[in-house]
Amino acid sequence: MRQFFKSAQLKVFIFVICALLAGTIIAVVTDNSISPSSTIVGTILSPVQKLSGKIAEKFNWFTSSFASAGSYRNENERLKIQIAEYESQLADYNEIKHKIDSYEQMLDIKEENPDFALEPANIIGTDNSDVFSSLIIDKGSTDDVSAGDPVVYGSYLVGVVKKVNESYSVVTTILNPSVNVSAIESATRETAYVTSNVEQSENGKCILAGLERTTSVSPGGLVLTSGIGGVYPKGLIIGTISRVQRNERDFSSYAVITPGADFDKIEDVFVITSFKGQGIEKIIDD
Repeated sequence: MRQFFKSAQLKVFIFVICALLAGTIIAVVTDNSISPSSTIVGTILSPVQKLSGKIAEKFNWFTSSFASAGSYRNENERLKIQIAEYESQLADYNEIKHKIDSYEQMLDIKEENPDFALEPANIIGTDNSDVFSSLIIDKGSTDDVSAGDPVVYGSYLVGVVKKVNESYSVVTTILNPSVNVSAIESATRETAYVTSNVEQSENGKCILAGLERTTSVSPGGLVLTSGIGGVYPKGLIIGTISRVQRNERDFSSYAVITPGADFDKIEDVFVITSFKGQGIEKIIDD
């Protein structure tokens, strides 16, 4: 114990205390706003103050970031709602534009063929029982649609109405081998008929059959309905010739046709419920 009172540590401690007291007294006497003791204490506590300042700064950043994250989340939700509204408006706009384009097509057809009676229809499905994927439309007998009516997409021939219900009908496309259309090649004016087979139908093609072996028909030629027979009106576009081949089994040739209508993409069509010359062959036969 005596050694402690005689130690250098105790002397240093007493010196520091005395220095602090002296500084305080001087500050009071001189009315100095900054005392030596404050300076010393400030120097001693400076690292602690800096550390606490850093902690406070980080805390403020964290709370600010937390509040910002909430704001960003709310803004993100608001933008999602706004985008959904814009997408809905765009869908409505596209639907209206599609309808306008469809009716413009109808007007064009009517201007070129004033004798046509047209019934617009939407494609609502396919007939799965038909390997050649017949189309189902949302118009039937209550809309004056009848079996045997031609079906078009703009100026392109799609097929013919096969079955009719009150509210819907089944359309057999020109890809079906059971369909035969009297046709003419626009450049050479050669007449033949359009049909198909399983191989070509699977590739989305049909055939211009019955051409002469020495035919002048060539790739790129446009194939139109001839109007012969009274089943299809004259001048509808069937498609474009992609190649010409000779039939080795006889002395004829045939051409492979790419249809003008893309049956996988069309959404609506027009049924020609009547036209000049419709059913004339049946009238002659009777």
